[in-house]
Amino acid sequence: MGPSRAELLDVYQRYLACCNDRRHDELGDFVAADVTGSGPVDGLAAYVEGVAAITTGFPDYRWEPQQVLVDGDTVAVRLRGRGTHRGTFDGIPATGRAVDVQELVVYRFRDGRIVGCWGDLFPVLRDALAN
Repeated sequence: MGPSRAELLDVYQRYLACCNDRRHDELGDFVAADVTGSGPVDGLAAYVEGVAAITTGFPDYRWEPQQVLVDGDTVAVRLRGRGTHRGTFDGIPATGRAVDVQELVVYRFRDGRIVGCWGDLFPVLRDALAN
């Protein structure tokens, strides 16, 4: 039997706090070394690099869960993200623009860690900066 809904939500909330607090060096507590996802490269180092790219480009960025659904070992989250583009993000130099976007992410967990993460934040942020 897998983890309970409450256990998955607890892990996810602690993971999100880690991201919001910029504790990138602690992400391995929540993300498996062999994580796969929507980026071009898999693995923990690439995952951490992706999170760091967001918080470097948007130093005040915060993820706020708006809706969380749990189904077995899968957690789907609709997030609201807000921040100010003060650093280079995905090759786009700082614009000083504030963004307020919605993101959809689906996580799969195994043994208390994220092993799969599929989301749309990078294209959503690129689109927000282009408009």
